[in-house]
Amino acid sequence: MQPHYYHLKKFQFESGEVLNDLTIEYTTFGHKKTDENGKIINAVLYLHGWSGSYTSVGNIDSVIGPGKAVDTNRFFIISPTALGSTGSSAPSTSSLGPKFPQYSVKDMVKFHKELIDGLKIEHLKGVIGTSMGGFQALNWAICYPDFMDYLILIATSQKSSRQMNGAYGLMSRIIKESSDYNGGKYTKNPIKALEMGSTIGFLWSLTPEYFEEEFETDDEFWDSMNERNQEVSEDDANDIIWRNQAMEDFEADASKIRTKTLVIGINNDQVFPPDISTVPLSRAIEGAEIFLYNSILGHYGCVKHLHLAENAIRSFLEKIS
Repeated sequence: MQPHYYHLKKFQFESGEVLNDLTIEYTTFGHKKTDENGKIINAVLYLHGWSGSYTSVGNIDSVIGPGKAVDTNRFFIISPTALGSTGSSAPSTSSLGPKFPQYSVKDMVKFHKELIDGLKIEHLKGVIGTSMGGFQALNWAICYPDFMDYLILIATSQKSSRQMNGAYGLMSRIIKESSDYNGGKYTKNPIKALEMGSTIGFLWSLTPEYFEEEFETDDEFWDSMNERNQEVSEDDANDIIWRNQAMEDFEADASKIRTKTLVIGINNDQVFPPDISTVPLSRAIEGAEIFLYNSILGHYGCVKHLHLAENAIRSFLEKIS
């Protein structure tokens, strides 16, 4: 999976701030179909979750690929790295660091719309969003209501819950209050603070049953936690704080959406519990379908166990095409 890079000469944020020379990282694969004018007419946009990049589409290859529910023999897949995530323009990849503008989910959508326009795509077959990518997919349908035929929203919601704001707000607070953070002007990542913040998300995203069944002893559990913390050093503190703020500020009026929509949720998801997230979201969107399944992985089941929703996705797309 090779990355490509699209460069923007200028980008205006929702706040009114303007930056020059921004970069959008992305990848494409699948069957490209064009009209008589050479414009792509079968593109599907995939939007990754809170942690991820253009490569995250590979995590759902159980439903995207040749002959699969989202058949790459029929569709041309575009998977970009989000605004604020390493690879695309972000605090860490710019020379601005803590002076990088605070962006919103709407900015993230507008950022990718620049890419789609640059690829000379005038209409998308669909937009698929996982978790925070689902936040973006919702805003795609609200901001550009006639631009896509369908939405597939996976383990997401129309607003950030109080519990989510508490957890990710605490993550940001731990980082900011670290002496190594230095107001965002650090020369080396505040690793210990990142590890503590990451632990919050890890413990919350998986189910209690997972931790009991996966580890036979406390020592095995802590060894696993330490291994996970080593991976966190690849993240950037400012990137995390900016992304968390965008997530905490998010709220969308899903009742405005008229696009054909499939909402997928996980019964065991503690981040987006069906009763307060996916079920109300499906009810807010006129005519939306919903499919729920069980996963001991909780929120992580939205990628690791998405194969359980393949038939629902396939049936939904067959009705549209």
